[in-house]
Amino acid sequence: MLPIHGVKLKVLVDTEDTGTSKTVLSSTSPDTFRPAFSRVGWSILRLIAKKPSYPAEIARELNIHHQTAYYHIHRLERAGLIKKQRTTEVRGGKAVLYRVVSDGCAVEFSEQGTSKKKIRAARPKFLSFFNEFVGSGDLEGWIVVGSPVPHGKNNTQARDGHYAVQLGFALGQHVALPQKFPVKLDVDVKAERLEQSNMVLVGGPRTNILTEEINKSLPFRFEQEGFWNSIVDDSGKKYTSEYDSIVAKVKNPWDRTKVCVVVAGISGAGTKAGIIAITNQSESILSEYTSGETALILRGRDRDGDGKVDSAELLKQL
Repeated sequence: MLPIHGVKLKVLVDTEDTGTSKTVLSSTSPDTFRPAFSRVGWSILRLIAKKPSYPAEIARELNIHHQTAYYHIHRLERAGLIKKQRTTEVRGGKAVLYRVVSDGCAVEFSEQGTSKKKIRAARPKFLSFFNEFVGSGDLEGWIVVGSPVPHGKNNTQARDGHYAVQLGFALGQHVALPQKFPVKLDVDVKAERLEQSNMVLVGGPRTNILTEEINKSLPFRFEQEGFWNSIVDDSGKKYTSEYDSIVAKVKNPWDRTKVCVVVAGISGAGTKAGIIAITNQSESILSEYTSGETALILRGRDRDGDGKVDSAELLKQL
């Protein structure tokens, strides 16, 4: 769930000492956070901030009626201050576990900052595209690259996994340092049965077996004939340049409450183009994106003439 009423997710960094950071919801209107102003609403926020909690636990801990707890929880959720973490079956019913969306909230007098320090520019399209992964301030999901050893039906080796480093830098600006190593090999995801997670799949079906499996679920897909050497759009048009790639965001076919982002090229150069597009060029490449599923076909370009892909051109968007 995205924050509403023009609320922005911002990162505050202590650059003088520890280098720690906090993500806060920011707005120029105090009315945005009105559900947190009441004594009960504030108490619920503080309780959930300590640990995700169920409404029954909240009511018991605060010694309030269940209906009172539900009323304030729903107000906080509508304001974008808390969100559902998961739903479980309890004695024939459903219990929802809630958690806070950020480390806090702030009302700004003006959006014009007074700091003279250079800070990174806001990237709302990037954050919207990866909301399921970074919206809570922690990385929720896995970055999945192909194994560098022969694997899969075609016994191929991946050589494009290092491009995920660029994506890691981009995502890392918006989340805390993960306590669990966030990168997985495709074969490890299969072995550990982690498919039912949010995943960013890096690399085409030649080298990433999860991309191969999800290919049939993509709006634009790789054509298996010719060993995945072309991309076919929804009209049947083929794209065959080695610099062509797909960037897609779809519901995870293994668990439709999760999402998969696919960044995959016909070749490694194509995958690199896709990574450049969603990191360095996200605000222009994703300018039409608002929410939900999408798919793009991109072509890598060598703007400076050094023989290496350094930018991407959007060819088609669903």
